[in-house]
Amino acid sequence: MAMEIPVDHREGGRLAAFSQALRHLIEAQQEKVAERLINQCNRAFSGRLLEYPVVAWHARSSYVVRTRLRRKIETVPDVLAADTLLPLVSLLNVWCQEGRRSAVRSVVRELNNADLGELSSKIGLDPEVATIIVEFIE
Repeated sequence: MAMEIPVDHREGGRLAAFSQALRHLIEAQQEKVAERLINQCNRAFSGRLLEYPVVAWHARSSYVVRTRLRRKIETVPDVLAADTLLPLVSLLNVWCQEGRRSAVRSVVRELNNADLGELSSKIGLDPEVATIIVEFIE
């Protein structure tokens, strides 16, 4: 069993959002997309994601993250990799265009108000995704 790593509330929401995204991708048999999502995160965040209970207890998610960590070469510039919300933008946009709004909502639901505000201001975010995000801002 994986040992829990204490995380602050903000990062906990981001880890939960990523775990939901991974779950949806794996259920849709889109493991390559899940791998690309993990590749866009820095090694430290990916390591904490691997230890996150939802991922640690889900065999396929855990396998994808472990495999990417083992092969991970930091190809994404540190500035971009540090922004853990940025990889979600293109994924949420695609899901919205495919009509998978429930998947978008399940990921967005995990984020706190500060993260929701930050995500909604990202360049390139589909306006419909931004509208969905507003539903969750308190």
